[in-house]
This record gives sequence, structure tokens and C-alpha cells, in this order.
Amino acid sequence: MKSARRRFTALAAAATFCAMAGTALAQDFVLKYGHVGPVGNDSDDHISGVFLKDFLEGRSQGRIRVDIFPASQLGNFREMIEQIQIGTLELTHTTVGGMASFFPELQVTDIPYTISDDRLAEEMMTGPFFQEVSDAILAKTGTVRLVATSNTGRWRSFYTTGAEVRTAADMAGVKMRTISSPLQQEFVRFLGGNPTPVPWGELYTSLGTGVVEGSKNAALDVVSNKLNDHLTYAILDEHAFLFGFYWMSDTWLQGLPPDLQDLVIDGVRQMAVIQTQFNKRLDGVANARFISEGGTIYVPTAEDRATFFPARDHITEWFTAEFGSEWVEKYTAAIKQASDKLAAERAALLGR
Repeated sequence: MKSARRRFTALAAAATFCAMAGTALAQDFVLKYGHVGPVGNDSDDHISGVFLKDFLEGRSQGRIRVDIFPASQLGNFREMIEQIQIGTLELTHTTVGGMASFFPELQVTDIPYTISDDRLAEEMMTGPFFQEVSDAILAKTGTVRLVATSNTGRWRSFYTTGAEVRTAADMAGVKMRTISSPLQQEFVRFLGGNPTPVPWGELYTSLGTGVVEGSKNAALDVVSNKLNDHLTYAILDEHAFLFGFYWMSDTWLQGLPPDLQDLVIDGVRQMAVIQTQFNKRLDGVANARFISEGGTIYVPTAEDRATFFPARDHITEWFTAEFGSEWVEKYTAAIKQASDKLAAERAALLGR
């Protein structure tokens, strides 16, 4: 009798195990997240990825596993977008340059000196403009979905290796690294510089060997990647807010059960907020570190910064000639809408 009970118990346990194993296999999803940033507590790409891993693995009760591939292990921006497109990568994070060759109209967000401050940019991140961008890119690629917009370094400014830049005239002849974005190359060219596209993973060596003499970056990117081993001067002209974009395989997303779809979207949008706030908090710290490690920062006077402003009109005209007026008009309208909303909120707060 005891033997029969033991056999029944063993069979029941085996049946339960097989059922659980079958369920686990049916609900086992892997999200691979690739990014170009280093590993570490001062890497915004990686900090946000660690959050996503903890969030999704915990909240899904193990139904989703997140694997992080940092430091360009899976390639540069373009290569990882291509992997998203063919379905071998589930999530990546890029700047505008990562999408410029697939959807060049996104470069409209890099028209210089158009975003006035962080609050305005953050209002736009969750507004209708980037939903229109998401719809347009998904329609064009069929598989690449913009899930969230973030800040990936706060503001781009000019950093140089040997010659200090204080006005637009000082840009003459400088071999300035740009991302793979025709707009950014035209911007540097208009200022008199020599635009030189260099993949992120090759920038440190390119600065050290003189392939480039400067770069358009944010302070945190410079110090966290030790680019200030070579870059010694900075002018905080803040010509562009560093929008960052989280691209996901729509094929993979649509293959999830509805509850996990919601969880993934929630997690990615939260990681975008974490990245934005992380960069805002550490921006001043990074500037101080740049100085303490031997760098020189010039905060331009209004007059010196104004010498760069003709580039804004030129790039707007260039963009319109290249891609038409539709996305310029959308972007301009979105800036005005966000500005008006923030102004109304301030007025209500102050009782004006």
C-alpha cells in the first residue's frame, strides 16, 4: 500500500513538473538589449539597462529574461538597428545618427539652437510629435518601433583637443567628429569645420591619432568614456538637446502575450525616464570632473553664442531643400505647442 502511494506521489509529481516545464517553455521570452555605452555606474545606457533587467525579470516572474550587450558588442548604431529590423535583436538605444540612414527626416530634431531648455525637451518626449515619428518609422521599416524617447547626455557642445573654440570663427578648419548624420555634417561644414563621421567605438583612438580634433558630445559622454584623455577644451554652446531613442522589434513585441506587451512597454518607458534624470543629475558632476582632470570649459557670453545662430537658419533651409517642409513644420509646431503648455502651467502656478 505504501509502495502504491509512493508510486502515485511520484507520478503526480512528475506530471506536475512536466506541466510546469511546458508552461515555462511556452512563456519563456528573451529580450536582448544592445547599446554602445560602457559598463559602469556612470554609463547612462547601462544603468537604464540594469533597471530594465531587474524590472522585467521581477515583474514577469521569470517569464522574460533580459540579456544586456554593452560597449558595441553587437555593433554600432546602424548595425544594431539592422539587427532589430531582421529580428535578431529585440531592443537597442541610439541617438539620431542610428536612424538617420533609415529615416533621415528624424534629423529634424538636430536642427541646432531650437530647444531652449530641458523642461521643453522633456515635454516633447511624451508629446504627439514622437508618436508621429514612431508611426512613420514603423510604416517604413515594418518592424522597427520607437517605444520611448529619452535624453542620452543632456546637451551636445563642442569639445576640442588643441585649439579652444570661443566663437563660430574658431571652428575654421577643425576636424570635428560627427555621427553618421548628413545634417550634423552640414552644420559643422557651415561653421567652417571639417566634418568627419567616426563610429562611437572608434572615437577614442581617432582622437588620439589625430584623425579628428574635436567632437560634438555631452560632458558625461566625454568623461565616462575617457575621451578627455585627448579632449582638453569645451565650449558649452549647447547646440542640440541629445534626444535618445529606444527601438524595439515590433515582431518580437507583437509575439508576447498582451500582459507582457504592456509590461515591456511600461519598463522601456521607465528606463527612458531613468536615463533622462540620470544624465541631468550627473551633467554638472561631469563638467566638474572634466575641469579637475585638466580640461578647460568656456561658457560663452550671449554675444559669442550668437555667432553660431546663423547655422540654425541655414540648417533649416538645408533640411527643407533635402527632405521637404513637412517634418520641419511638425517639429516647429510641436515646440510651440510644448512651449505654450509650459507657459500656461507657469502662469496658473503664479496666478497670472
